[in-house]
Amino acid sequence: METTNKKYIPLIGSLYTNFIFQGMAAIILSQNLNALKDSWQASVQQITLVISAIGLGRVIILYFAGYFSDRFGRKKTVQLGILSYLIFFIGIICSQNYLQGLFFALFAGFSNAFLDTSTYPTLMEAFPNERDNSSLSVLNKAFISLGQFLLPLITRFMIDHEWYFGLVFIGCAVGLFINLIYISSLSFPERHAFEAETPVIVEEAVEVPKSRRPLFKYEGIALLIFSFTSVSTFNIFILWVPSFAESLSLMNHSNSLVLVSAYSLGSFVSVFLTSYIVKKGVAPTLLLIWCSLISLFLLIGMTFFPSVPMFLIGSLGIGVFAAGGIWQLGLATLLELFSKGKGRVTSYYSIATSVSVMIIPYITGLLEKNSVSMIFGLNIFLTAIGVLAAVVIRYRYKKITSQLTEVDQAQALESVETKIV
Repeated sequence: METTNKKYIPLIGSLYTNFIFQGMAAIILSQNLNALKDSWQASVQQITLVISAIGLGRVIILYFAGYFSDRFGRKKTVQLGILSYLIFFIGIICSQNYLQGLFFALFAGFSNAFLDTSTYPTLMEAFPNERDNSSLSVLNKAFISLGQFLLPLITRFMIDHEWYFGLVFIGCAVGLFINLIYISSLSFPERHAFEAETPVIVEEAVEVPKSRRPLFKYEGIALLIFSFTSVSTFNIFILWVPSFAESLSLMNHSNSLVLVSAYSLGSFVSVFLTSYIVKKGVAPTLLLIWCSLISLFLLIGMTFFPSVPMFLIGSLGIGVFAAGGIWQLGLATLLELFSKGKGRVTSYYSIATSVSVMIIPYITGLLEKNSVSMIFGLNIFLTAIGVLAAVVIRYRYKKITSQLTEVDQAQALESVETKIV
């Protein structure tokens, strides 16, 4: 990292702190599902509807958040993101019913969008060198995983000691408020138009058949499907694996929460492992296939051959193979294939993710009426679709890049390596 930019290290640390709480916010409602049911006198389906509101909030505000960040600055956008999370955490425990909870859950989605559209540009503007900002961006996922690792342990401790469940919400709010005060005292880098140098896979001047050019209706759509299914795989898992273990009488409630910590540990380790493997020369599109396929086998094993060891291995494995970086590899591949209009294609990819976060909790909540096993059946189905999408992506990518020289291929691969976020 450039010495002149080391002054931004405290700022980056503060931004990472936000992502710890973002990781907690993503699972805090499902981790306290039983307590919220009792507090609001609500059904499981009503609680999952509240969880779905987080995705809805992100979809509603995503475009505006990007505009606000570019127009009014990263600092104000980060501050808005933190304030939105404060409203979420305090609002949930002050809610008297699930409808009020649904309203406040929207603010978690707002915050997610505000923080994403301000943090990533800030990293790029503070450290313009692409290798620096890419290595910093990958840590965002690591800190999200850290939050998701810690929260189940905290929740289990509180359940075992019969403490008020709202204390963890208050703790998150206090931590964020302190970080808000601290970050407000820091200076942000000057905004500028940042555009990483990304080689165009097929230049317009090159005369190649249309079938060998990137076509959004093929690999573009396949990558959007992959965005939806890959996020669905691990979101369904972290929302429902404790309930699944309980329904099979494998674990009691407090012990089942630890499965999410095992998943988060796998995700944390895999962020760095995935980056290392790609840098060693393994094709990212090949990793999409293998990671999705292994995730599929793990889900099948947990569903049809349930046991405590299988659930522990499956939780760790889903964290490693489904949540440790393949979504980011998919985005990097999309940006490589469609290097013009990166902002637009990135928004498509993010919207596919947001739709998953919005509808999947509600659909799984409806399935829970019959059996939690049906929820994991749905997860197997969606993950299988993700495998098929990954195969299409791999096939089309190889077909397109076959027109490049060996030098061009090496440059393109290096571009994908440095874009894992």
